[in-house]
Amino acid sequence: MQISFWSNVHGQTATTLNMVAAAVMAALEYRLKILVTHNHFEKSGLETSLMDRKYLKTELTELSDSGIDALSRFIKFNKVDKENISNYTTTLIRNKLDLLSGTTNTSRELYMKDLNDVIDLILSSAQEYYDLILIDVSSGKNELSNKILEHSNLIVVNLNQNISVLDDFFEAYGAFSEKCVFLIGRYDSDSRLNVKNIRRRHNVKRDMAVIPYNIEFSDACSEGRVIDFFMRNLNAKKDDHNYVFIREVRNAVK
Repeated sequence: MQISFWSNVHGQTATTLNMVAAAVMAALEYRLKILVTHNHFEKSGLETSLMDRKYLKTELTELSDSGIDALSRFIKFNKVDKENISNYTTTLIRNKLDLLSGTTNTSRELYMKDLNDVIDLILSSAQEYYDLILIDVSSGKNELSNKILEHSNLIVVNLNQNISVLDDFFEAYGAFSEKCVFLIGRYDSDSRLNVKNIRRRHNVKRDMAVIPYNIEFSDACSEGRVIDFFMRNLNAKKDDHNYVFIREVRNAVK
């Protein structure tokens, strides 16, 4: 199953971090083999949230035979099968969670053309090997993002409690609605724009979940320790300051 995490706006809805939280929770809670990846040309927070910065700066950047660039080159000249996909990924949780890292290409035009030519084959091949493929899709509209969204089984639309962001999506992106669920990032239950009011304002019938703002999770993302954060807090009790965050992420994954 291919699930895209996407937003109508850039940099406001915590799309990448929402997907990171959902991916790690799903990997720890369910018997699923999960692949996470993204199509961003600009620097993404996906790799930096899940891996140690020292590893990213040294070992991973020196590996020319891993990541989406290497896989794209391979697919151009070779028949791909499900084992090929895993050869180009980085294991985050053994037999549970893998990362297909993003581009190191310095030319946006070349990157977009190369990936656009092979993205369908990459994702269809990956579905033979993984139970879930979670893709952090570049926000807004472009040819590559549109192609990924079109072929996704489910689109998780990431929104926030900003009236302009909400109005923009529900007024302009109605075509996506049939396979959308909604995720409110950095959620504050004290806002007047709570889930109940958002649903009423925009007549939302589809599922809508929230991921509250949590400073410890945010720090873990900036330090590449998200997996450790979830492993330590997975069974947080009701009196624990991380309990609400863990509960809502678990609900969102369900």
